[in-house]
Amino acid sequence: MGKGYSLKNDRSIEYLGVFRVVKRTVHYFESCGPANTDVTLDAVMERAKEGDVRAIVVASMSGRTAIEAAERVRSAGLEVKIVCVTGPPSWEQYGYEIPLIKPEERARLEQLGVVIVDQVEEPFREVAFHNWWEKRTVEVPRPEADLFWMALICVGGHGFRTAIEVIFMAVEAGTVKAGERVIGVAGTGEGADSAIVMKATKFRGAVGEDPDKRMKVEEILAMPREVAWVGYG
Repeated sequence: MGKGYSLKNDRSIEYLGVFRVVKRTVHYFESCGPANTDVTLDAVMERAKEGDVRAIVVASMSGRTAIEAAERVRSAGLEVKIVCVTGPPSWEQYGYEIPLIKPEERARLEQLGVVIVDQVEEPFREVAFHNWWEKRTVEVPRPEADLFWMALICVGGHGFRTAIEVIFMAVEAGTVKAGERVIGVAGTGEGADSAIVMKATKFRGAVGEDPDKRMKVEEILAMPREVAWVGYG
């Protein structure tokens, strides 16, 4: 006897009441970069309307992409929290003018109720890695821990990696709670070309001993098929 199913709506199918399949449209761009911003933010908006994400975390150096995302969310009447993660003070050593978000953009973000994270350092540091084969957890130091980030770029590109990174930073800042379902948005260079839905976690335990505290990318909403190896040679 074959499996029966009932069509609940245009997004999900329930098979004999045992499990549920959620249908999504994923946007795969032929190239990366800011030209994909509108489509990426459209995808974010559609997903946010379902009401089960607690925050939208946007990587935005200038604040402009976060403003665009927030304006769309507020115009739609959604109450979801919006977080703008930008570069920390330590970026000054790389020649950036700190703060990265200038007064005009900062004022607009605050007007839109966006939480700004600009004092948290990037999580480029040691990580606890649970080696399931050897049944032990090991401390992976820098620079070896950078393999974590390289692997993410291999999977989804620079924006994909950054969308995950800013969720870690938002958790560290206390603007997002570990365990919450959130959307991460980022781009390659400027704008946005990647968006994911992820269970927020602390970076320390992202691949650590406790399964409940590990990161989990639950959905991909948008990402480029091309990889620009920005800063990675």
